[in-house]
Amino acid sequence: MKQLQQIDHNFLVVALSGNQNTSEASADADEDAEPEKPSSPSVKKAEEKGVVVVHETKCKVYVKHDDATKGWKDIGVGQLSIRSKEGTEKASKESTPTIVIRNDVGKILLNALIYKGIKMNLQKNTVASIFHTSDAQSSESAGDTVVARTYLFRLKNVEEATKLSTAIKENAPSD
Repeated sequence: MKQLQQIDHNFLVVALSGNQNTSEASADADEDAEPEKPSSPSVKKAEEKGVVVVHETKCKVYVKHDDATKGWKDIGVGQLSIRSKEGTEKASKESTPTIVIRNDVGKILLNALIYKGIKMNLQKNTVASIFHTSDAQSSESAGDTVVARTYLFRLKNVEEATKLSTAIKENAPSD
């Protein structure tokens, strides 16, 4: 039988009482059995019901500072996906096309609607555009203020940038 005795506030001692042979036999049995391994964490894509992913690619995201002299601020690398409502007509207002970028841990770097008449600047392997996002820096209204900011997506190559630009144009509401 095992008994726990508290000797000090920081230490616990296990006192064994009973037959020593029994404890040795159980120790041998413990060595033979493989210890249970904890399941490894896995990252699964969460599929939302009623939402279809139209385009997906990996990119690096930058946002233009409010102060034009500071240039671009690196937000991070993430998985960009363009999503719209399932069962709605493509490029309609009801489809609510959304661009979402999540990093490897799942933190959302950008979550913005693709709006009618969106303009993009395509250069080499980058796409720049203005998106309306909540003002996270404003402490007075806890992020309720919507601010137009210029975002730049740097992609692997020119083809990926062209595909992203085309996907945004095709899914932007036209009515």
